Amino acid sequence: MSWTYCRRVRYYETDRMGVVHHSNYLRFLEDARMDWISAKIMSYREMEKMGIIIPAVSAEEHFKGFLRFDDPFSVEVRLVEYTGVRIGFVYEIRNTDTGEVCYTGKSQHYFSPDGNQPGLEYGPMSIKRKFPELHRKFLEMLEQDK
Repeated sequence: MSWTYCRRVRYYETDRMGVVHHSNYLRFLEDARMDWISAKIMSYREMEKMGIIIPAVSAEEHFKGFLRFDDPFSVEVRLVEYTGVRIGFVYEIRNTDTGEVCYTGKSQHYFSPDGNQPGLEYGPMSIKRKFPELHRKFLEMLEQDK
């Protein structure tokens, strides 16, 4: 079962051609992913308070069309990988007025301790071992999204 995030394109997200600048699609994915995490797992702020961050390792994108200023759009988010250390999502951005798929993509991330906290360093961390309850929630979501 996927998760859908919806909003409209803001003027500052467009370029001189009047279309969404390519760099903003990654921001749309991040907004949608944060929304998914908050709705399905817990607020990202709470995860950070626990000392967990989820940095990106890779992102792959395919432009199929474009969005313009004030176009309504949706981002469908689906969890496709979870190992306890790594997590992966796929996305589809659609113009909700026309139904046109404008973008498809995927991203990979890992769980890491927040290296900005004293005594912690950035690097992969096992959620399964350190936070078993959180691990179970991610497993449940992986099963639901299959």
